Amino acid sequence: MKLKKRIILVLFKVSPYNINTLMYKFEFEKIKTDSPLFLYFLSTLFMVFFSVHAIHNWPDRWAQISISLACTLTVLLVLIKNIPNFVQSKNWPNELKLVLLIVALGTLNIYFSEDHSASLKGMGLFLISGVMIFLVTTILFKSRKNKNLLSTFFSACFIVLIVYGLFEFFQGVIVSGKPILLFSSNPIPAGSLLILLAIGPLLLLAEAKSTRQKTLLSLSLLLGVLVVILIGQRGPILALLVMGFIWATTRNQGLWIFTLAILILAGAGYQFRDKIPLHYKNHLLKKETILVRWEFYNVAWQVIKEKPFFGIGFNAPITKYITKDYEPKFYPADSKHTFPSIITGVETFDNMALFFLAQTGLLFTGAYICLIFYLIKNLTKKNNNENASIKLQSTLLLTVLIGFAVHSMTYDSLRYPHLNWVFHSLLGLMANFNVVHQGKSH
Repeated sequence: MKLKKRIILVLFKVSPYNINTLMYKFEFEKIKTDSPLFLYFLSTLFMVFFSVHAIHNWPDRWAQISISLACTLTVLLVLIKNIPNFVQSKNWPNELKLVLLIVALGTLNIYFSEDHSASLKGMGLFLISGVMIFLVTTILFKSRKNKNLLSTFFSACFIVLIVYGLFEFFQGVIVSGKPILLFSSNPIPAGSLLILLAIGPLLLLAEAKSTRQKTLLSLSLLLGVLVVILIGQRGPILALLVMGFIWATTRNQGLWIFTLAILILAGAGYQFRDKIPLHYKNHLLKKETILVRWEFYNVAWQVIKEKPFFGIGFNAPITKYITKDYEPKFYPADSKHTFPSIITGVETFDNMALFFLAQTGLLFTGAYICLIFYLIKNLTKKNNNENASIKLQSTLLLTVLIGFAVHSMTYDSLRYPHLNWVFHSLLGLMANFNVVHQGKSH
């Protein structure tokens, strides 16, 4: 790479100040000739900005075709190109073994489901836009160049969403009560999308050299935090607080600064509580949704006891486990609306952990958790590396994923295809993180 830079300097007489920019543009042009990588980025654009509408309008035929093509073409193109390597290899990677196990258990979940068609759609979408994309990204992002391209790509998506989110906010000021959705058709996953894509500017900021780059990236992150707050949902704000706390524990005097910042924000919120728009008060102070989510723990336990191994099926309705004479343990019995009436037609637990345990069963959940912990173990076992930049970037990646996991305890995050896609892309990046920082740049 150093020799390539010198050749360009001599032939084109560019200054050393501009050589890195020229080289990066040169490498980015190579995406067009790398068809699997190009298709991945193209499909990611579709998933982030358009896939929710495709799923929201399901079972529209064009929606089925569009979402299926985006997923299957990417997976097939990458796997077909790499199948010979897997066949010839005597030792398959542990990630591949775990993915195959998860796919097999997911197939059994569909077979034993109480609603086969619903589970075929739900589990099939989860596997093809999530677990298989994890496998794709473990193959595509084994070089530092590709990892930097992914960071840049996510940063671009992050900035576009911030601009659009601010537009939606000002539009909401004009059209009273209109929420910030960020192409998600729901404000709750909108916050998660920003949290996941924030890894792009965070990783670039960790390696940024110039003051200008650091300033622009820091500004984009601050605006991202602002948009998350303006969304006005408790889940994303809680995730931000957890991420801030984790980050504070890694810094000198960080906990003191974090605590002071929280106290100042809490004091300002209390001082100006009368000026907070009613729309935000209704969402931030609503107690009923918290009690409903607590009640789901009891319902999930009943389901797990009845169908422990394969669950009731991905997306299968849970209302049969809540009869009209159901006596809630957490939800108040004297409430205006009864618990069974609130969740009529619901097929989720508003909690990703409960959703997996009750609807996919202990076997599928156990295999999926094994994959997550295996990746975390691989990421952290080399964290004693003396390179401060590697430590910082791995910490940032874990912080973002933990923030997303915290938010996922308040709603069924991975049922949304765009979140499923981006989350598993980050898991693929995690699988290769130690490899791409061992001096390889090609």
